[in-house]
Amino acid sequence: MRAVSALVLLCVGVLVVSSIQSIRQELSIQALRDHIEKAGSQVRKYEDAIVQAKLKIQEVNGHLSPINSKKAELAKKNQDMGKAGALVLKDIQECQTQKTEAESLMHDAFENLENSKVQRLQAEEEIKKLKQQILDRDTKLCEFVDIKQEQGRKLCGVAESPK
Repeated sequence: MRAVSALVLLCVGVLVVSSIQSIRQELSIQALRDHIEKAGSQVRKYEDAIVQAKLKIQEVNGHLSPINSKKAELAKKNQDMGKAGALVLKDIQECQTQKTEAESLMHDAFENLENSKVQRLQAEEEIKKLKQQILDRDTKLCEFVDIKQEQGRKLCGVAESPK
């Protein structure tokens, strides 16, 4: 009987050890399940956060699209304004050149006008001198002309003959 009791004791010991081992494994499995559930919930939270971030990115891209088109439009306008500014500067330079040419022509015309006035005054003065010389000559000539003759009277401008 001793052998049976040893065998029963041995079986009970093996049964206790295997029970403890299985309980330990069950607790370990339960802990792992809890850990998996926690990790799964965290994964779901992260997935939700990623989905929210993607939605936010899409929303921001939706807001950025008109802004980018506006930016492109403004850049084009800026470029057009730059071209227009360059054309305006070119036109201003052309106008400045034409203005200086016109001022030069006007200055020359005023000089010519002044010269013409001076020449006219000189010509008038010379005409007056020539008229005076003619009058002086006629007066001297009339002193020697016989006014009794008709030709003499015509020459000296006498209306009637003296009697």
